[in-house]
Amino acid sequence: MCIEKTPWEQVIDFHGHTCPEIALGYRIAQIAKRELGIQPGLEPEVIVTADTHSCALDAFQIINRATYGRGNLQVEEKKLHVYHFQKKGLPEELQISLRSEILEQLVSTEEHLSTREKQNKTLEAIRMILSTEETLFCTIQRG
Repeated sequence: MCIEKTPWEQVIDFHGHTCPEIALGYRIAQIAKRELGIQPGLEPEVIVTADTHSCALDAFQIINRATYGRGNLQVEEKKLHVYHFQKKGLPEELQISLRSEILEQLVSTEEHLSTREKQNKTLEAIRMILSTEETLFCTIQRG
């Protein structure tokens, strides 16, 4: 018997581990999918431009089927967690920007923590990312 994996499990399998930035990407990819009305299909429907290289990009590859190889995943390095989504064939762009308060909660310089404490902080960060009310998590602009 074959059990189908959830989108979250697929993203984690592709990325190779669980981390806060993959959770960011997962959440942003799901928001973009909803806002653009992207339906599952054979052909990728969305073009993604990210303003930073991060683990979040792996989630876009799974959820939005945007990849470097297909040319519909691009990075313009500005070191900002701002992501632009455009449904192919439509002029309108969706911009999703992570709120600075979310990023501030993820910055950790506590190198003195034990491995277990670091794992717990990672899990806390992932829970926060996945459960924060959307209006407190990001801003969504259409243009």
